[in-house]
Amino acid sequence: MARTPEEIKAQMIAQKELQVELTTLNSVSNSAVWRLWMFITVMTIYYFEVALDAFKASVQLIIDENQYGTLSWWYNQVKGYQHGDLLSFINNVYKYPAIDTGKQIVKYCSVTDNGGKVQIKVAKQEGNEPVVLTADEINGVVDYVNEIRPAGTQITVQSLAADLVRINLNVYYNANGDINLIRPAVELAITNYLANIQFDGVFYINRLIDAIQAVPAVINDQVEVLSAAAQGSGDPYKAFTSRYSAKSGYFKIDPSYPLSTQINYIT
Repeated sequence: MARTPEEIKAQMIAQKELQVELTTLNSVSNSAVWRLWMFITVMTIYYFEVALDAFKASVQLIIDENQYGTLSWWYNQVKGYQHGDLLSFINNVYKYPAIDTGKQIVKYCSVTDNGGKVQIKVAKQEGNEPVVLTADEINGVVDYVNEIRPAGTQITVQSLAADLVRINLNVYYNANGDINLIRPAVELAITNYLANIQFDGVFYINRLIDAIQAVPAVINDQVEVLSAAAQGSGDPYKAFTSRYSAKSGYFKIDPSYPLSTQINYIT
């Protein structure tokens, strides 16, 4: 870890004091020639150590992401899946003979350790939104990970439709505001919040409220969540009060309960 300039300077001063031939360098003025040279040397050493730390961190990141069988390695491998291409055994490793980013359909991915089993969630992208892979695409991913997996590793791969969210709100707004502008702005704030949750991240009610309160004319501390519930693929609706983790890894407002019918605007 890089030393601070003050630490480097203190060590240099300590070494100088040990050198009898340098006892005449005793001026306390920062404009003294010897102090100016020491300053230049200190800063040169400091920036070199900072650069060295950055280099070490970069090398360590490369090692971590390419270490066989780690979660980072799995993430990079799954993102590199090329639909329709076959792997070849090259230099004792299964890999694609040529990289074709146009065939890399997995745009969203999470990899977690679930009790010793590697759990992988994936989705592709359409219209800048995550969507479920087709049966043929998910089968391709499954075959791919089974070919590259370390021996004995248990893996589950899933690609599910978005978890559906149903919320009912009271939003209080300044009577001087234009409700025809406030309504679409509030709905956009909600959909943007959902869209910007990291894949396989968590829906937080308090962050949703913050997003709504950032809309001009919405009164601070006057957003009431009357109810919130979500539904994972194949599951019944589950009410939540503070947070919810998506089964699929991403969220979508249930079209059967559009925001236009679920938000009460009160002056």
